[in-house]
Amino acid sequence: MARFKYIVLSRAHPGREEEFAEWYASQHLGDVARMPGVVGAQLVRPDFQRVYEIDAPQWTLLTQYELEGDNPEAIIDSIKAASGTEAMPMSDALTKAGMIQAAGHVIAEIG
Repeated sequence: MARFKYIVLSRAHPGREEEFAEWYASQHLGDVARMPGVVGAQLVRPDFQRVYEIDAPQWTLLTQYELEGDNPEAIIDSIKAASGTEAMPMSDALTKAGMIQAAGHVIAEIG
């Protein structure tokens, strides 16, 4: 089976950043990591952000998931289907405005 990186740049509603980070670290990261096809997860709080030539928000968190399967989109679709259910409760501190999700396979690596 192929391995993929799934990166999510997300942010909180203004003034709710700590609440959002706490929910993500203590609830959401584990919920997603238990989904079929997800084999690892890391949560990062950006210390520096620079965006070139687009009007982009300042993201609160960056998440990197390791996926394993034939098709990353199918795994991500199953995560989306579970989102907001009892198996994966959401936080209203999250805003999806400006959220970025991308998945792909590693083509070069050093270190």
